[in-house]
Amino acid sequence: MLFLSGVFLAFFLAFLLITKRNKSIADFILAAWLIAIGLNLAGHYMLLTDQYVLYPSFVFFGFSLPLVYGPFLYLYIKRQTSSEQFSWKHLLHFVPLLICNLMFLSFYAAPFEERVEIFKHHGREFETEMFLKLYSIYISGVIYVVLSFSALYRFRKNMVQQFSNTEKINFNWLLYLIIWIALIWGLVLFTEQVNIIYGAVTIFILWLGYFGIKQVQVFNQPVPVFAGNTEEASLVFENKNDEESMISVEKKYQKSTLSEENIDDIHSRLMQLLSEDKPFINPNLTLNELAAKLDIHPNYLSQVINSKEEKNFYELINEKRIEEFLNRISLPESKQYTLLSIAFECGFNSKTSFNRNFKKYTGVTPSEYQKTS
Repeated sequence: MLFLSGVFLAFFLAFLLITKRNKSIADFILAAWLIAIGLNLAGHYMLLTDQYVLYPSFVFFGFSLPLVYGPFLYLYIKRQTSSEQFSWKHLLHFVPLLICNLMFLSFYAAPFEERVEIFKHHGREFETEMFLKLYSIYISGVIYVVLSFSALYRFRKNMVQQFSNTEKINFNWLLYLIIWIALIWGLVLFTEQVNIIYGAVTIFILWLGYFGIKQVQVFNQPVPVFAGNTEEASLVFENKNDEESMISVEKKYQKSTLSEENIDDIHSRLMQLLSEDKPFINPNLTLNELAAKLDIHPNYLSQVINSKEEKNFYELINEKRIEEFLNRISLPESKQYTLLSIAFECGFNSKTSFNRNFKKYTGVTPSEYQKTS
């Protein structure tokens, strides 16, 4: 019953994703992944209950679907951490599944009774193909777990170059997905107990439903890319390895075509925009949005900020928010408002972010500053 419940839940969660409003490409990827897991679990359930004698080809195909666990994980992580558009080249990740099933083409073409006999004798006459399929699954799992973790790590490392607020970006959701798949593949590699492996897959589906609905709300409402709802999910790296970060930035822009005159012009327009229009009061301001206001490429804007201000996008925007906050609390009419409400009006979206950036900029906490002002 555990496996059967996993099958129904996988299909139900996929249904929620497909039918929700404002679906994203990431939703379709996750839905397809859930359907693949559901079919894989259904195949195992039918094998345990001897129903493979009714649907041998379906069950056999289901056992090749672990080959797509890794690709779906990687594509979902990439879609959630990158603005890269979907391309047909992404379908190349599923070529191993196609090749695997082509190896067993003679099985699928065999008479029904012969397919059942092959199952009863654990793949007799297909020993080489079974061996290749098994090790393809091993290799696929390891490679895609590494690729997925690498994609998430690169995004987290570089996010201060893209976002002005990071407290609402949920890394736990994506990181836990990777950890779960890594755990499942660890069982695949180090245990021969198939029921334990599929038991872990079923528990993963249960976790996916609970965590997705109750915490991240992936299934029941549209969620912007990179969004979440747990503040502790990201502790920003703006204070970590600053010297190393600046060296990395310098290397990044060594091949830039911007001249010093271009840089000065962009910087002048940027400072004027920040001073007059104050786009930083938008708590969700991103580098791309600010670059669009200046009609320049985001990479050029990032280069200008790093070279002229010697700080990243996150630091610059939050510094402007603190300056705006200090200006506002000096006005008599601001006395009737709390410090936090004024901070929110200046673009901060959490008390934690405000307190951290305020102390970094002024050297004291907001309450300490209020006592001395």
